[in-house]
Amino acid sequence: MEIRQLEYFAAVARHGGVRHAADELNVSPGNLSEQIKSLETELGVRLFERGPRRLKLTQPGIDFLERVEQALLMLKTAREEMLDFAHLERGQLLVGALPGLGPFWLSRFLVDFLNRHPHVDLRLIERGSTVLLKLLASGDVHAACVLLPAEGVLPAGLSAQRLIVSSLAVVVSPEHPLARQSSICLEQLAGERLILTSPEETPRLIVDEAFRARGMEPEVCFEANDPITLVQLAAGGVGVGITDPSIGRLHADKVVTVPFEGVSLMYSMAVAWAAERGPHTRALDTFLRFVVAWWRNNMKPGQALAGGD
Repeated sequence: MEIRQLEYFAAVARHGGVRHAADELNVSPGNLSEQIKSLETELGVRLFERGPRRLKLTQPGIDFLERVEQALLMLKTAREEMLDFAHLERGQLLVGALPGLGPFWLSRFLVDFLNRHPHVDLRLIERGSTVLLKLLASGDVHAACVLLPAEGVLPAGLSAQRLIVSSLAVVVSPEHPLARQSSICLEQLAGERLILTSPEETPRLIVDEAFRARGMEPEVCFEANDPITLVQLAAGGVGVGITDPSIGRLHADKVVTVPFEGVSLMYSMAVAWAAERGPHTRALDTFLRFVVAWWRNNMKPGQALAGGD
């Protein structure tokens, strides 16, 4: 049994078929199918049920996949730790972040980190918080900037350093009737066309839960995970945005920011990492220490998303 076969098997299981798995692995579908058949022959069990459109794991396949994923993660961790021993800070660091943070503070932070630690091979991907938490748990990224409910519980095996705790607020065009309000309750938004993040992102989950707790359903007409896009839509008068108040204040020439009353819509921004499952290398330790120190020295309260110079 070869490591390559285990990687092939995990990819086919993940995609539920050979074609997409072959594209990911950059091998021919025929070669991939042969490798899976060879693995099944060696193990003496069928790992997949062959359907007309998808390959479905058998019960032995499900059990085997759990072991394979553990083994592949251990091998990945071992490789990175050995690289770490050989080259000290020269490890590879895969970092995840939310879309839209670059103009506010993320770009400055990454430039400062790489100037201080030029030998760290840092790679950045942008995804929503839900996807990033899954990637952390699987070991596919080492650290990620995510949004969490203020009192939320992290998935098992993950740790986080909360950087800020903030509340959500309403942003509207200056011409909107709500712009003249000193505060807004959720009931006033019941008939409004709302601009929110996607359903998987923390601010949306918080708002949806608050509405449903009052027996209402928010009318979300626009989904925008990029805060600048959200503000621009609100400024154009096409809907009512809900976002961090620091974003509204940064664009005070375009929108009016109004706080909520009678409801607490709190969330936190945090840097999270896989404390138990993922590789914990010198590069990651260096990165986590740098995040906390940089944030303390460069950011002020209320500037988590809007940034500060």
